[in-house]
This record gives sequence, structure tokens and C-alpha cells, in this order.
Amino acid sequence: MQKKNEVETGEWNRLVMDAYHSLEFLVTMHYLRKHLPETGKVLDAGGGPGRYTLELCRAGYDVVLLDIDRAYTTFAEEKIRLEPKHVSSRLIASVVGDIRDLSRFNTNAFDAVLCLGGPLTHISDATERIQATSELVRVAKPDATVCISVMGYLAMLRTVLSRVSQELITPQYWELIKEGKGNNLVGGSLWHFFRASELQQLAESCGLITLEMVGCEGLSTGLPEATNTVAEDSAKWERWVELVLETATEPAIVDMAAHILYIGQAG
Repeated sequence: MQKKNEVETGEWNRLVMDAYHSLEFLVTMHYLRKHLPETGKVLDAGGGPGRYTLELCRAGYDVVLLDIDRAYTTFAEEKIRLEPKHVSSRLIASVVGDIRDLSRFNTNAFDAVLCLGGPLTHISDATERIQATSELVRVAKPDATVCISVMGYLAMLRTVLSRVSQELITPQYWELIKEGKGNNLVGGSLWHFFRASELQQLAESCGLITLEMVGCEGLSTGLPEATNTVAEDSAKWERWVELVLETATEPAIVDMAAHILYIGQAG
């Protein structure tokens, strides 16, 4: 029960906890609607408690949710089961698995493949990140859309400045931040944070053709208080979201974003 409560108050609520955090979901969905096929079978790999899975089921896609944590997949099943039949029936399967090994799925099995919210960031080993990305591409049909989002390195540095500046003079952290080329310890686990160019190079090396890159938090990155204040006025919020969406693909915005979204096409 404790684990389930952690899921409910953690990753499930993260994308809706306030206006600032909602931008990741809002912007990502905007670009999914732009690039996904009108219908089809979608893999939500590393999809956690199923925020995107649920939204895709509501939009009429047939979805397979995969996550490494059984608590997440069970939570997603319970949430989607509460939906009307025409939505809940769209969840084809909810399975426990690792994005580094998608061997349970046939090659060219999906019309679109998603890996959103940063699963690749949780893989600290470069070779394993290549393996995971290659697997995401392998299970996508030719010309299918593949969307991958990761956590940004430059945004991480700004977080160090604002929250944990002691890391700048702690040898263990400094070696990771500066010499580890994007690595850092978060909650005792080693995470890898990306530059936009690194993510693009990784995706293209695994066979994807780049369509767009997006900064999910856009102009709001690193400005949660100001963003949440603007959101208190619906007219201001509408205008701000418009600006965020209009500028989200600017290279400088992409590279500075807390979450960087890569959108590619399988070869």
C-alpha cells in the first residue's frame, strides 16, 4: 500500500501538480498530436503510471504500456479500468519490462513508439543507452514516429545553482557534473543528463531521422514561481502557453529545457 501511495503522489501527480509542471505534459501532447498517425498501435515504453497511455487511449490509439516497476503498471491498469469501455479497451497490454530489452515484441511491431519523461536519463551507462534506443527503433515499423524525452544537462546545472550549490565544491559531485559528461547523483542513483546534440546524435546513430526537437518546459524552464503566478490569470496563461509553444523548437530553448523531446522517424 505504501508503494502505491508513493506512485499516486509521485510520478502520477508530477505532470499536474502545478502549472509549471503541467507544461511538460501539455507541450509533449501538442507535438504528439502533430506527429503521431491518426490511428494505430503505440508502445509507451517506460511509461510509469500511465499518464500518456491514458491520454492516448482516450484519443483512440491501441496502447501497450511497458514499465520496469510492477507498481506503476498495476496503478495504470486500475486507472484506465475506470474509464468508459471504448477507452479502457484500448489498453492492449500492461507489462513489466526494461527498455533495454524489448525482445518480447516483434521487430516492426508498432505504428509509433514513445519513451517519455526521461527513462533514458536513468540509464547511466552509455552502451546501455544505445541498446535501449536501438530497441525502441527496432520495434517501430518503417516510417513510424519515435518520440524520446530526456532530462537536460544545462537545466540540471541551473538546479545545482539554485538548490544544491554545495555540489560545486564537493569533489564527488564535481567530477560527475564536469568530467562525467552529464552524470550526477540523484537520490543515491547515478543519472545521465543530456545536451540536445547528444540526444540527436544518439537517436540518429540508432537509425532515426530527426523531425523535430522540443524544449518541453520551453521559456518557463527554471521559472516555476513566475510560471505559476501567471497561470493564476487565465488570459495571461493562455498567452504564455501560446508563446511557449511558438518557441519550443528554438535550438537555445531546446538545449536549456528541463525535459528535451526528440521526435524522429524510423528508417
